[in-house]
Amino acid sequence: MNKTADSNHAQPAPVARRRPPPGERNRGAVDALQTKIAVNVQNLDKHRFKEQLQENISELPDATGCDAAFLVLFNKDLSGIETVLASSTVFSACNAGALEGELLVDWPWLCQNLGHLKVIEISDTSAGPKDAKEEFSRFSSLGIGSAVIIGFSIRGEMGGYLALANERPVENSDANLHLLMKLVGTSLASGFERMRSVELLDEFEERNALVSLTANDGIWDFDGQSKRIKLSRRWKDMLGYDVEQEDILPDWYRLVHPDDMARVQKKMREHLEGKSEFFESVHRMRHQSGDWRWMTSRAKALQDDRGRLIRLLGVEVDITERKLYEEALFREKESAQITLRSIGDGVITTDAECNVEYINPVAEELTGWKVDDASGRVIDEIFRGFHEETCEPLENPLAVSIRRTRSIKSVRPTLLIRRDGNELYIESTASPIRDGKGDVTGGVLVFHDV
Repeated sequence: MNKTADSNHAQPAPVARRRPPPGERNRGAVDALQTKIAVNVQNLDKHRFKEQLQENISELPDATGCDAAFLVLFNKDLSGIETVLASSTVFSACNAGALEGELLVDWPWLCQNLGHLKVIEISDTSAGPKDAKEEFSRFSSLGIGSAVIIGFSIRGEMGGYLALANERPVENSDANLHLLMKLVGTSLASGFERMRSVELLDEFEERNALVSLTANDGIWDFDGQSKRIKLSRRWKDMLGYDVEQEDILPDWYRLVHPDDMARVQKKMREHLEGKSEFFESVHRMRHQSGDWRWMTSRAKALQDDRGRLIRLLGVEVDITERKLYEEALFREKESAQITLRSIGDGVITTDAECNVEYINPVAEELTGWKVDDASGRVIDEIFRGFHEETCEPLENPLAVSIRRTRSIKSVRPTLLIRRDGNELYIESTASPIRDGKGDVTGGVLVFHDV
């Protein structure tokens, strides 16, 4: 098949994984490792997201019992496959990495059937629909005999797909495998959406910094004696006024949003009374078009010895774009929280000092701690583990994971003491959370009742 011309960046090499013995291969329900993968891909960093994804893709074959797993990312103009991140068991002949650079025009059947979080099951690549013959043959040539595929969208456009593959045909994949694909697919979409929102916010901040070097912010200058005001051209332009129009004292009650007016008045009054060095506020102001624009406003009053106002000088910056991006980030965070709440395992996240930041409803039920009570406490207070036979206290797995900067999975059940003193046996997986520089900023503990 054809290759796209744009392949300048070296990608992480596909990772071969040891094939577990049949008894160890997990084709059952979503377990702690699978849940950890879903949580991890929600927190992608634009500087190292390919490394993050490769680390998690590398765990999918062992986590699912499949021969291989691969993630296909389309380029921005949806003309071809930009990146393939793949992992397979050590004896697998699957070579999905060879898909990188191929044109999507050569995959019409697959592209037509891909949809956001839609699962496609290919049970046998040697037999299939007539219009998919060439594409199935291509999969077969790469050592893929069957596959379960799920597509995902990024900002309304298809971003790529995740596939779990086997060398041989597989009839009717387990329903739990479809559940896992939905879970990971949702997390991938959320992770990419969040990363894109961060990129847009960074672009806005960079653009705003450049603009501030070459253009004045909106400036106004109020004369306390004559009660006249001077408005800069930039101020008028920001709010849709004719820049040639005579400076007229605005009707602030009409200009400032009614929901913000009381707060703005209070801050200005406190400044004029000498209770603050500057007046500072973030509020909405009405554009001439009728739209509301978000503004950062800062002002300084000059007063005489008797406290009478001589002059009030202010500057305002339109931050509407930034507000919209911040709201988009908030929505993505809410989406991630919804996913965590819907997961069937207990999930606890902490900062780098192991102070609890969040626990999901399942973790609340298993530990007996509510999120409001648990937040801010050291995880040892919430998650108390003991050896299943000797009942000796065990070091918290998340503390070990953060200290060793690697994932820790329990090799045998752990005795967990709930807040009310009752006992239960659990299995757990703990992993550190890293920032864009690779520094550990926290951790996530995933566990379930056994």
